[in-house]
Amino acid sequence: MTLATETIQNQERAPQHVFRPGNRAGHAPQYGNGNIIHTDNPRLSYVHPRTVEKLGGKLRAQTAECVMNTFGISVNTWVKMRKGMPIRKSVAERLLKRFEMDL
Repeated sequence: MTLATETIQNQERAPQHVFRPGNRAGHAPQYGNGNIIHTDNPRLSYVHPRTVEKLGGKLRAQTAECVMNTFGISVNTWVKMRKGMPIRKSVAERLLKRFEMDL
């Protein structure tokens, strides 16, 4: 008896909640000044992609331990930020305060 297996190919489609200018699905970004972009949900915010890029330069490795030691956030939150997804506003504010970036 043999089992047939299907190969599922990963389609490179971005989820609807990914940060994109003009995205009106889910939590629409509201541009303000600074590195935090607010959403319709008061508890969630985006971290500006340029800021995420700058923060990424401070990491020695993309491991859970290194992300926690460097930023004080979980690797799951870091992955969300890199993908352009919203994170908790309080976490974004705390992270940027640690690195003395304008909110």
